[in-house]
Amino acid sequence: MHSLFARVFSAFWIAILGFAVVATAITAINFAADANEPRAVTRDAANVLREDGLEGLEKWLKARNARHPGQRTLVVDPSGRDILGQALPRRPRPLPPGTDARPPGADDRFRDRPPPSAMSRPRHGPPGAVIHSADGTAYVVLFDPPPRRGAFSPPFSGPARAVLLALAIAISGLVSFLLARSISRPLGELQRTARTLADGRLEARTSPAVAARGDELGALAREFDTMAERLSALIAARQQLLRDLSHELRSPLARLRMAVDLARQPGADPAREFERIEREGERLETLIAQILQYARLERDPATLERRPVDVVEILRQVVHDAEYESQSPPGRITLATPSSIPELRADPQLLHAAFDNVLRNALLHGGEGPIEIDARDDAAAVTVSVRDHGPGVPPAELERIFEPFYRVHDATTAAPHGSGIGLAVAAKAVQLHGGSLMAENSSGGGLQMTFTLPRNA
Repeated sequence: MHSLFARVFSAFWIAILGFAVVATAITAINFAADANEPRAVTRDAANVLREDGLEGLEKWLKARNARHPGQRTLVVDPSGRDILGQALPRRPRPLPPGTDARPPGADDRFRDRPPPSAMSRPRHGPPGAVIHSADGTAYVVLFDPPPRRGAFSPPFSGPARAVLLALAIAISGLVSFLLARSISRPLGELQRTARTLADGRLEARTSPAVAARGDELGALAREFDTMAERLSALIAARQQLLRDLSHELRSPLARLRMAVDLARQPGADPAREFERIEREGERLETLIAQILQYARLERDPATLERRPVDVVEILRQVVHDAEYESQSPPGRITLATPSSIPELRADPQLLHAAFDNVLRNALLHGGEGPIEIDARDDAAAVTVSVRDHGPGVPPAELERIFEPFYRVHDATTAAPHGSGIGLAVAAKAVQLHGGSLMAENSSGGGLQMTFTLPRNA
């Protein structure tokens, strides 16, 4: 039985039928006890009458009627009156002569006694069970209202039992069917949606009826839709990355081809063209290295090589390398740090790459003004800010500058240059450490990049 619907349906149906069988057995036992109730009451009344006499029977009868107000018990004496003076349910009728109305199981001490005279029996009395006192006086036990009898009165008749069994099977089957369908239908909807996503239609989502459910299946459908949205965004970003990558690689290759063609022209300056070819090759090498670095960052944070690192020492190395490569004048890049910052558990290579890319971005786009690096420490995180005094970035593009290959195009900025992937590498490296990298335009001009590296990441 491989169908979830069939398994759920059969399981619930078997369980309900099992409960029905147990309930039927218990009910049958109770009905049997109820069916024997008049006989048991008559037997108790006969025993009380023989042992305690008429006075004891009156006390017993009062107590029983007090316990069972819904059904009166009457004991009619030979004169046709109830011994407690209760009103009889109907006009008494004479008992047939020679009737031995001892209840089954009564005391057999009077079995061989000759039938009492007519004066010892009630001359008038409705049909009922006859009990005898020690002296042989007959009394009639009545019930008002009398025990019910009918097709659905205990004990049940054969047709009534068949009807009840058929109703139990039909109702339990219907309930099991509805319950199994309410579970299997949403799962089938999720299966169809997953198959649609697998076919490449990334817009597929579960139906609103399933997502609106308030149970675990509805929560699963909503999580599935969230996963589908993230998957769609991720695939779209990868496709855009491939398009940008192909464009970025095509540009230096085209310039390399052009330089080679120019070098072959008569009268060309091979040295100048070779210098151009060398410069384009270096740009291509740098671009490929950054692309590979970004690809390596697309991994699980658990794979990071975390160890205690000195953030201040990493910043000093980054500043020294940047000053040497950019040939910046002394004092242009300033580093302000507290006297000591406790070591941070992190991947030193990733932190170095993140700080280095942001600082190079400031050197490339921050004009000729100073660049200020400030490191602060508190109990929760280490914060590092890098500020230049260049033209800044349009507010609408502050979030997009961390996208791979995105470069700002604005009349107030310099012409777009660079690979456009350095800030994406920095943001991804910080994200893998559980931190964040934010960009904002400073009030005094320029762009400020702020690293936040939590200590408990």
